[in-house]
Amino acid sequence: MGSETDSIVIEDSDDSLLDFKELNDLEYDIPPVVPPSLESVLWDMESEEGSDSTSLHSLHSLTQKFRSMLYHGILQGISSQVVSAGERVGAGLPTVITNSSKFVAVGTSHGFVLAFDSEQKLCWCCHDLTTTDQGAISALAFNLDSTRLLVGYERGYISMIDAISGDVIRRLPDAHAPQSAVLHLRFTSLNSLGLSGDSAGCVFSLTFNRRLGVRTWDSKCLFSGARGEVCIFEPLVQGHDIQILGPNVLVAMATLSKIIVVSIKPRLKILFTQQLPRVATTLPVIAWQIVSVGKVLQPVLAWGRNTELNYTRVITGINSKLRLSPLRTVRLSYTLCALHWLGPRHIATLDTSENLRLIEVRTQRELELLELTSAGLVYSSAHFKALALGGGVSEAFALAGERACYNSISSRGDQLLVLGTKAVHLVKLRTWPERLTYLSEQGRWAEALNLAADEGINREKGTTMLLEKFLLSLNQNGVDRDSLTAAVNCCVKLNKIDILCNDLWEAISADQYTLEWYYTLLTDHICNGALYFLNPSVAQALVTHLEHKNPMLLENVLLSVDLSCLDLNQVLKICRIKNLYEAWIHITTKTMGDYISPLTEFIMELTPDNHRLGNTLLVYVSACLAGLGYPHGKIPERDVPRIKHDILRCLETVHSINSMENEQSYPYLRALLKYNTRECLNVVELAFKEIEFCGEMGLLQRQRLVQILLQIVTPPEFDDSQVIILACFVSRLVTSNNLNAEEGILDTVIKSLTDMVGKPLSLRDHMEREQAWIDLLNADKLKHLSLEQLLKMALESKCYKVAENVYEKQKVFASILDCYLKDKVRHTEVFGYILKHIDDSERCIRQQFVVHFKTLVSIDSKKTAEVVIEHFPQLAEEFCEILESDPDLLFKFLSEIVYSDIKLSPRITEEFLRLLCVKNPSLVYSYVKLNLCRVEEALKITQQYNMHASTAFLLEQSGDFQGALSLLLKNNMTDAALDVCIRGSEHLDAKGAQQVWLQLLKHPATLEGISMRELLHSAAPHVSPSQLLELVTDASLGDIKVLIRGMLADCQHDMQMLNTTLKLVGYDLHHGLAKSLCLHGKGVSVQSVLCNLCQKPINSVLENDEETAAIWGCGHSFHTSCVSALDGSLNCPQCRVSATHSLKSKPSTPSRRERVSDNIRLRPDLEGHF
Repeated sequence: MGSETDSIVIEDSDDSLLDFKELNDLEYDIPPVVPPSLESVLWDMESEEGSDSTSLHSLHSLTQKFRSMLYHGILQGISSQVVSAGERVGAGLPTVITNSSKFVAVGTSHGFVLAFDSEQKLCWCCHDLTTTDQGAISALAFNLDSTRLLVGYERGYISMIDAISGDVIRRLPDAHAPQSAVLHLRFTSLNSLGLSGDSAGCVFSLTFNRRLGVRTWDSKCLFSGARGEVCIFEPLVQGHDIQILGPNVLVAMATLSKIIVVSIKPRLKILFTQQLPRVATTLPVIAWQIVSVGKVLQPVLAWGRNTELNYTRVITGINSKLRLSPLRTVRLSYTLCALHWLGPRHIATLDTSENLRLIEVRTQRELELLELTSAGLVYSSAHFKALALGGGVSEAFALAGERACYNSISSRGDQLLVLGTKAVHLVKLRTWPERLTYLSEQGRWAEALNLAADEGINREKGTTMLLEKFLLSLNQNGVDRDSLTAAVNCCVKLNKIDILCNDLWEAISADQYTLEWYYTLLTDHICNGALYFLNPSVAQALVTHLEHKNPMLLENVLLSVDLSCLDLNQVLKICRIKNLYEAWIHITTKTMGDYISPLTEFIMELTPDNHRLGNTLLVYVSACLAGLGYPHGKIPERDVPRIKHDILRCLETVHSINSMENEQSYPYLRALLKYNTRECLNVVELAFKEIEFCGEMGLLQRQRLVQILLQIVTPPEFDDSQVIILACFVSRLVTSNNLNAEEGILDTVIKSLTDMVGKPLSLRDHMEREQAWIDLLNADKLKHLSLEQLLKMALESKCYKVAENVYEKQKVFASILDCYLKDKVRHTEVFGYILKHIDDSERCIRQQFVVHFKTLVSIDSKKTAEVVIEHFPQLAEEFCEILESDPDLLFKFLSEIVYSDIKLSPRITEEFLRLLCVKNPSLVYSYVKLNLCRVEEALKITQQYNMHASTAFLLEQSGDFQGALSLLLKNNMTDAALDVCIRGSEHLDAKGAQQVWLQLLKHPATLEGISMRELLHSAAPHVSPSQLLELVTDASLGDIKVLIRGMLADCQHDMQMLNTTLKLVGYDLHHGLAKSLCLHGKGVSVQSVLCNLCQKPINSVLENDEETAAIWGCGHSFHTSCVSALDGSLNCPQCRVSATHSLKSKPSTPSRRERVSDNIRLRPDLEGHF
């Protein structure tokens, strides 16, 4: 059978796989001294699935397009020999599989074990004749050194085989619970310690020793199935070179209800338990993996059941104490059937539909899905049911094991072996080079190039080879957008500029459509900052393309790309033609160091409407004066003083180089001021903070520049707003002591601030003007002007805030309120001023409030009313008289105070009612309900303005319910009329209530707005049924059917309620009587035969028939005559205990229920039937 291993059936055409002998040691980092592992050899020998095999042809068609991370192949050498063994020697079908670093072992249904090496050659076949009656192989396990193999049988037998020779060296016939199948076998990190699990749910530790040349073993029960049946267990196996947990040996076990992690070495201890989801039809799954967390290696346990997946890590604490910490819980969209780690970063899950999913552990993102339905996965349900032993397992265990496949899938490292009924399948994670090769062979260039861009930074050779292959494919087959996008992205990320600008550009230059997309991709990367340098020829072509396509985008490219790759003559000419000012400035300043040309070149094009140029020049000047580059970067330190001096000298130049005869002085500064005076002065103000404008020489420079500004900004060339902006700027400098307060400058500033303007100023200009004036006044810079002069100028220029400041200085407080009222900008602030100083007698706020009350109401009636309510409640009527000439203001004012706590006279409230009828009729009814007006006067007003609902309410208030009802019915207000009848029934006698209801019922328009059912329901308590029937005599039987049926039903219901009530009353009386007879029939133990009050014997007076004794339940006894002389209470006179027994009885008083039941009057209740 070993000769058959050389024939390999290719199941997936993937020619990208390299032969193991051709692998480059440096490329794949393979140490030369380490022998090849089973995983690598299997991977190199097997090919991808999908060419001639019919068993996986459908699988290939479904998954080939979307897969790249998972390799799926068939180990044909192993598969063919397993099939051959079944046919030639009767080995039977495969049942279990396991693997180690050196071997793969397969167990069969007839007790055969076949072991294969890394080249799929059959090493040995073991069939122990002593175990022929033990049935199928149900479990296999290699030790860490691949020297021993544990074999478990479905009838409970366990043996140990030498993995090198295939000889049986130990037999364990009774190592676990009797009459139970071996379901699991595992070696721990120690070769001398193994674990076994059986169908009884028990877990045993198997200890192996060799004493005096004799191999011995010992079995010990770790977990009894009586406490919960263990479905699966997994020990944490550490390699010889990794000792994270020291001497500790951890085992994770899962029962049907919980997950348990125990330490079995150096001593048995439970470390972690947690409940599992209770789903009867699924088994739990667990898997260990050692994961790198930062610079520390930590074991992580993945476990779950049904649709829940959990991660728990093992942490070593103080004194090497172990504890488990939950990491994450994930809800899946499918049901788990198997769970295995594929390396430290990925997990493979198998669902009940036999779909294998690859999941990234960190993000829990599903990377790939592989269908294994055609593989014919082997299930161990017969072993879980212990059918070979006649059953004997619990129903829950048997039901959960229907889809058990613990021993059909074996994982090691990044590969997975899947045991099918006819073949052994290999599922493996492709490495990065393998994925590149596979994707490129499949023609999936976009995916391959994106993968290279993401992970190929330190893999120069692999990415270069991929790009070369892509270019070759591009020349032969053309290219699509996605592939070109990925190629450009890969070249940019990996800094392959030569390939990007030479080979790739030449390959696509013939196709104009593809070339445009190439330019678009280059532009995006340049603008995002990912690409800085281009080949000069590509850069020139890109500039030419963008010149016609999108000049603004071209400017962004020129600002981001390295200038050394540009044709300066070309780009400067384009920038001048297309008005790309920022790019032109950037190129000129960076290449030639000329910072003056931008001002001299574009200043003549600057107009108030050319905002793009104006903003660019202002920001440019500000950046230069601050020592910053434009539009980004910094100016070299050695050039900063020179550039600042050159820019300032250019601004202060009296005439330009090519000046005309009619050119005005200071053309550059004048142009900037004309464009935007405020922003230009802001630039100057920022420049004044630089070190060049500090000290004595800096002060002189500031003085000179301010004088130039005052000389330039003069009417009529500049409007009043611009002149005031400059005056405010100068005043800020003067008040902050950054400018000498020369008399000439102050006169110019004051003249600018006080002159009457021709057109109204903007709010911002007006506020800045006032603030500048106040700052000068507070800084005591206006000593040459008296307060009277300043006040006159402020009032003439309508600067009332300045006038307020002057009044404060003059202590003329009475005039300040006028300043607030005249100032249209600040007149709403007058209320804050009033509340702040209302108690200040010097300011006469109370008197001024009365004088200006009408004006204040017009400004804000709500705030005025708040002041009146708080400070002037006694003057409310006087204020109303002031406003009588203006009904609108009176209505606004009364709307705020009429609902307050201020008591107003009826005249005022009635006047407000009259205004409310005119201004807002919808609020009249709610106002009338407040009862603030006299009823007679309110009736006249509401009748005058036809407020029918309010009039009806007032009539109702006066007791005229019929009048109110008639008014409402006259105006077809049936809903309101119904409410009147309901309220009237509560105040009128039975006859009056019946009249109003009959009036409503007889009105023809009543049924138009109210349903008959609702109407009869409301009228039934007040109108007899016969009258109700008379009102509906004209109706058909269908209309009154509900009425009659409801009356009969209510009558029957009342009779039933009466009978039930009488029965309950009788029951209560009988129960009370029985209880009383029981209590009085009990004997009482008398403590003493003497009366506790008079201390005379009780029996001495009992001879007299008229004398009786009173005895309480507490045991105290008295003469009746002694007790009657007291307060007459029923409590014991001695201990105040209430009476339970007494020879003296009181006549019973009929209860309220008994009295009422004598005069019961039945009448139908129609509630709920209409």
